[in-house]
Amino acid sequence: MKETMNFSVSEDDLQRFSSADDLRQFYTGLGLNGLELMPLSKDTQDKVNPDMVVGVHLCCASDWMNLDRKMLIDHYRDNLETAREMGAEYVVFHVTQVDPEESFTYKLKHTDEEVIRASADLINELLDGQDYPFWFLMENLWWPGLNFLNPDTTRLLLDLVHYEKKGFMLDTGHFLHTNHDLVNQTEAVAYLHRMLDAQEEMIPYIRGIHLQQSLTGAYVKQWLSEPHTLSDDPSTQICEVFTHIFAIDKHQPFTDSGVRGLVERINPDYVTYEYITENREQLEEYLKMGKL
Repeated sequence: MKETMNFSVSEDDLQRFSSADDLRQFYTGLGLNGLELMPLSKDTQDKVNPDMVVGVHLCCASDWMNLDRKMLIDHYRDNLETAREMGAEYVVFHVTQVDPEESFTYKLKHTDEEVIRASADLINELLDGQDYPFWFLMENLWWPGLNFLNPDTTRLLLDLVHYEKKGFMLDTGHFLHTNHDLVNQTEAVAYLHRMLDAQEEMIPYIRGIHLQQSLTGAYVKQWLSEPHTLSDDPSTQICEVFTHIFAIDKHQPFTDSGVRGLVERINPDYVTYEYITENREQLEEYLKMGKL
């Protein structure tokens, strides 16, 4: 099993490290095998070397079903070529559809099956006839699409995607957002085990885990008890949505004593400690807290 940390090609992450050697010494010193890279831009500072990269997290659009198809295909193909060039062992793809209004109101416009069928069509268009060497791991969110709430729709996604090296990236924190009544990490671990109990035949396909948590059900309940209106100004709207989503999905260390047993039950090839942090010091603190 390879353990990685998430890292984006962005000024926020790049400025935390003085050089490629500094970055490498940071993660190896914490017992990690490398990076799960999100290629938000080009690494003009040469701080990320291909041998550091274990996986590539594709830059996924959440509200995509009405976007221009050619633009989407070109975007994802560019990300996939980056993964090939980096020698990535896997890539991560979000199977979801949610627009800003839905994320604000939780009044959803699509069923899980509709999103899964549309996503599978896009994935097949991307991957059919290609000779990519890496695993294509589909990640769950808490919106319509792949959310691991229904074994039938989980199986449907796997059946519809043609690509041979396919599997799942289970994001533990994302799954926890499907239950607003969880109040502690012990309950969270038990909830994840119940999901696995309901679809044990899918466990071998969970080849990776984004290991993180945030128990924000109380926030969501309070949010839904009050009226909210999105701004008409697109730039303001983006800020409103991101502030709201980050209040739900905090990506903090999953530290309960039962986490190791959960991971051992799944027996993945990859575990990524996927955190949202303010600086290098907090990242190091989180990695020390959450590491298995």
